[in-house]
Amino acid sequence: MGRRRRRRGPGSGRHASRGGGSRRRVFITSVSPSGDVSSVSPTIRAVVEDRDGNLLSRHDIDLYLDGQDKRFTYRRATGELKCPTGRLSPGTHTVEIAAYVETDDGGSKRGNKKWTFNVKK
Repeated sequence: MGRRRRRRGPGSGRHASRGGGSRRRVFITSVSPSGDVSSVSPTIRAVVEDRDGNLLSRHDIDLYLDGQDKRFTYRRATGELKCPTGRLSPGTHTVEIAAYVETDDGGSKRGNKKWTFNVKK
């Protein structure tokens, strides 16, 4: 079965991981854009990392914009994630990033981040 996992859909990362705990988490930080944005085509950015040193792959991460699965690039060495949004309508948009990785000891690590931004008219 390997390290690949089944996509869960937006919102599924909110449940506590089995056997996990706060030390067994994937961190999602430096998220953007946020607040009011003047560009109708912003780029979503975040840093997704396991602070225990386990490397994540793009297949361990899902990104949703307004509930729709989006393609993105991910640099394992730095944890940098980038996703072009394409042209967006004015108004509020929701981004959700969910990351889940199985560890070599049979455990799992999970992280989830959800935020909104507003494209100004």
